[in-house]
Amino acid sequence: MATRHYLLDPDGRVDEFSEQEAARVASGLKPLPQYADKALRYLQVAYDDSQPTQGELRVYTTGALIRFDGDGRMTEADALDNDTHRVNAFEHEACVQFALRHQVPGQYVLN
Repeated sequence: MATRHYLLDPDGRVDEFSEQEAARVASGLKPLPQYADKALRYLQVAYDDSQPTQGELRVYTTGALIRFDGDGRMTEADALDNDTHRVNAFEHEACVQFALRHQVPGQYVLN
């Protein structure tokens, strides 16, 4: 199973992180100074293509609200439990499409 990680900022910017980068951010080994003192929405996209069924990929997503300290180190992650911090359908679809761009090149992906 492959996993991609995305941070969505209020200005519409989307940053993608590999599994290794995300682990370093979560453990505090990789600060993100551009996000110092901010709370950002996070979306994780995992997909399993190890046993494709009739050409389908299984895609799993989950989200959180990630908070950073003054140095840009992650301090906590909370559930996206209200409309203010919810990942909208366009952002969700864009992150899924981006995560699958190498698995289904040049194709439209339905999820």
